[in-house]
Amino acid sequence: MRFIYGTKNSGKLDHMKHILRDMHMDIIELDKSVSEPEETGADMLENAKIKALHYYKQIKQPVFSCDSGLYFEGVEEEDQPGKYIRRVNGKTLTDDEMTKHYSKLADKYGGELTARYHNAICLVLSEEQVISYDGKALNSAPFKLISKPHNKRLEGFPLDPLSVEPESNQYYYDLQDFISDDDGLDWGFQTFFKRVLTPEVKLKFKGFDEIIIDLMPYHAPDTVRNFVTLIQSGYYNNKSLCRSVPSRLIQSGDSHLIPEKWTDDTPGYILNGEFNRPEFHNKLTFDRGTIGMAMAAYHETDYATAGSFFIMTRDESKLDRLVPAFGRVRQGLETVDVLNQLPTHTEYGYDAPVETVAIEYMTVDTKGVIYKEPEKVSFNKINPRD
Repeated sequence: MRFIYGTKNSGKLDHMKHILRDMHMDIIELDKSVSEPEETGADMLENAKIKALHYYKQIKQPVFSCDSGLYFEGVEEEDQPGKYIRRVNGKTLTDDEMTKHYSKLADKYGGELTARYHNAICLVLSEEQVISYDGKALNSAPFKLISKPHNKRLEGFPLDPLSVEPESNQYYYDLQDFISDDDGLDWGFQTFFKRVLTPEVKLKFKGFDEIIIDLMPYHAPDTVRNFVTLIQSGYYNNKSLCRSVPSRLIQSGDSHLIPEKWTDDTPGYILNGEFNRPEFHNKLTFDRGTIGMAMAAYHETDYATAGSFFIMTRDESKLDRLVPAFGRVRQGLETVDVLNQLPTHTEYGYDAPVETVAIEYMTVDTKGVIYKEPEKVSFNKINPRD
């Protein structure tokens, strides 16, 4: 999942990467050759949309832009910057001019101001798919802006030298253990992208009600990309319910319709299980309703089978961070329970349904996001001892 952030400021790019650090998103900076729009919007949300659409028309790739407004408590209306943080009396200020201006403004009100940022974001996936948000979840926590600037400077962040943490009355620059955006701003931006990056799968077994599953690429990007690709290619057409372990899980996606021919087969490759890479963390736990990808070689490797998936009908924490969890049932869990109660036999060494229950249809709505195929792993990567 690659997105272009509508900024040419490397500091702002790094800051956004920090905010979205656990989302497994590839975020890159806007190319320097892309022209800038005139921000004529009535508010931050409209400006964010103007910028994102302007960039998209040039680069024709998914791009998002942000815009911020700054608000002070207890100041005269003419001193309230709002969306015009950098523009004063019609002039666009440089970083240095901006620091000096707000230093003088704080001095005017006794040496300090209580401030808050209000942010907006707009993501353009196509000219028809434009998603924007400016809710309270994107508001920063209150902070102080004082008249005496810190010596430290970072390009693109001219107000940071004046910013002070309210409780300690220390510059944020001097708080070594301070976690940026711990006030909930992380949560706001992550929630926005999670809402966008949640493909919806509709699964129906013949004779049973529909099951709706939310996929979570921000937890397991490779597994989701693979699952989306397989659904779109028709891989799951004519597949069946091949396994049903009572009061534990149901499993499907095998290459054979008839349960007794089930071989735990794959689409011809396996996937990296997403746990043997440095600093990779899949935080999705195997609660009831979680969908996971079956593992090759009895869980002794980090490789998933890539085709066979299962849905839990109970909590099972022992699978956490061992097996790829990549989504949850949003609707139809009661149907999963009914499927889990079908008569089974164990003549083939596993809990196979007595009667064949075929998949009637399986569709996916990616909400305009294009998911590329993940890297595929050859079977010879599996340790022979497994």
